[in-house]
Order: sequence, then C-alpha cells, then structure tokens
Amino acid sequence: MYVDGLLRALGERGDFTLHAFLAPRAPIAPAAARVRVHRVRAAGRGRLARMGWTQTYAGLAAARVRARVLHGVHYELPLASRLPQVVTIHDLTMVTHPEWHETSKVTWFRWAMTRSLRHATRVLCVSATTARDLERVLDVAPDRVDVTPLGTDLAPAGPGAVDAVRAGLGLRRPYLLGLGTLEPRKDLPTLIAAFARLAREIPHDLVLAGLAGWGSGAVAEAVAASGVPERVRLAGYVPQADKAALFTGADVFVYPSRYEGFGLPVIEAMACGTPVVTTTGGSLPEVAGGAAALVEPGDPALLAGAVRRVLSDADTRALLAGRGRARAAELTWARCADLTAAAYRRAAAGR
Repeated sequence: MYVDGLLRALGERGDFTLHAFLAPRAPIAPAAARVRVHRVRAAGRGRLARMGWTQTYAGLAAARVRARVLHGVHYELPLASRLPQVVTIHDLTMVTHPEWHETSKVTWFRWAMTRSLRHATRVLCVSATTARDLERVLDVAPDRVDVTPLGTDLAPAGPGAVDAVRAGLGLRRPYLLGLGTLEPRKDLPTLIAAFARLAREIPHDLVLAGLAGWGSGAVAEAVAASGVPERVRLAGYVPQADKAALFTGADVFVYPSRYEGFGLPVIEAMACGTPVVTTTGGSLPEVAGGAAALVEPGDPALLAGAVRRVLSDADTRALLAGRGRARAAELTWARCADLTAAAYRRAAAGR
C-alpha cells in the first residue's frame, strides 16, 4: 500500500517525472502521465532474485533514466549509486524484536538497513515514533530524518457494497474485524482470546482478514482453542476494492498489534467511520491521535473490556467514529507525497 498510495499521489503533483521499478505483477497502474513504470522481471522470480536486482542493478537502472534522486522504499539501497539516495524505514522491530520475524529476514534486513542508513542522504520515517527509535537505537542524527506519515484515501462504502462483501464471506451475524498479515507481531491470538471472552455476551462473529505470514500457525491454534471456532472467520487476502466495504460493515475494528511503525489499517478503518480499538504498541497512539480506544498490548482481558465498552455504548461509538473520520482526514496520501517530495528536494540539494 505504501508504494501504491505514494506513487499515485506523487504522480498527481505533476512537478517532476517519476520512474518506478516494479515487479511484473505488482498491482499498481498509476494513471498520472508523469509516472513511468518499468517492470523488473527479476523481481517476479522470488525474494532472492529481487534482492539481487536491488543490490546490483537498481543504481544502474536509475542512472539510465537520468534520475536525480534514488528512493529505496523498503529499507534497502543498491550497493553502487552516484545519485543522492533516500531510504524509507518503516520500523525497527527486526533489530529490537527479532523474535517476531523469520531468522533469514532478520539477518538480511539488519544488514541492508544498517548499510542504507550509512549511505542515505535523507532517511524517511513513517512516524515520529520510528524517527525517535532510529535516534535512540541506531544513533541516526535527527537532522538527516524526515517524518512522512502514511495516508489513506478510503471512504465509507455504500450498503450495496457492504452487503456484497458480507455475502461473499457468508456472514449472517454482525461482526468485529481484525485486519493485517497473520504474523506474531500482529498478535491475533490475543484478539481471538478476547473474542472468546465476549462471545456469550454479543451476537457478533470475528472476521480476521489478511495474508498468512510467518508464524501464522499460532492463529489457527488460537481459533481451535477458542471454544467458538465456528464464529471466527479467516477471510484471507481482501482485495483493495473490497477493503472499504469490509471496514464499513464492521461494528468495531480491533487492531491488537504489539508494535507498529505506523499501523495503516487503523486510519483506514477510521476513514470508513468504524470505531477503533487498538493498543499502545509503538506508534499506534501517535497515529490514532486520540480517536481510538487504547489498551496495553498482549492482554486479552483488557482488550475484551475495551471492545465491550465500545459495543455497549452508542455514544462512545459515535464519538470514536466522528473523531476517527477527522483524524483520517489529516493523514492523506497527498500529504505524504508533499512531505516526501520535500525530502527529495533536500536530497537533491545535498542537505
């Protein structure tokens, strides 16, 4: 979503030409005339091929299109490039919490990130929380860092779209929603345990949407142990076209993540008018901006209590929904693009 949203918004600015090097099947087709998409066949051949191309050819590819700045959007920069370089750092969990990731991923990205931070002219962080972590954990000077929060362009879906998504998932009950990659950091087992505490009190199903990531077996185990497996729906990947309807149809969006560098689903839910319950993990209080119910991560009882309070009080739901829409309106891809373009100018000027 970061690359898609940023590319589209940068392309709409129209003040410079963008050259985007993407995998053959990357679901991005910017309409802006000033975006040039270059499909990289190696990037479609698996993780190792993509990493190899990034390290050995990305710098040459940028030079061939006469780029003025090279932007590594996900921790990595090429081994050789004479261009000013910008790198985006999303979070530092591969350094601070390696247990939440595959060992091979931790090994690679620790090396790649350390090297990128050494060579980047400007460092982009998706939240002020990540920027502070960079200074505290890796001693990156604040004057090299630009904070470029992510955004959303979602809006509430109409009743027909919501009904279609509900029918596609076979939902007959109202539902609570959790969305995100099924991996340890997202802590979906805590959400499942919280739902199990509430299941006898509420008529809802729990819908968990997202791709299965590393360690997703813990989610299946939690569902089996919940006592209400028939009321937990594993929806898998949800196409972008259906996301607004899925958020809009939920009575509450619950995001139990232990730590986020940003936490994009939180503002996506807010933009759709859905009350949000999330945690104090990482940047989530910063992103929520006082528009969500917050609890400490990792505690099913606390999470269940927060969801219970939101569901049982119409005034609280309305308050959170209204504050959430206002907060989401502050965090748009256009704003992210403006801040990113300013960082490009600083990099090109050597500042």
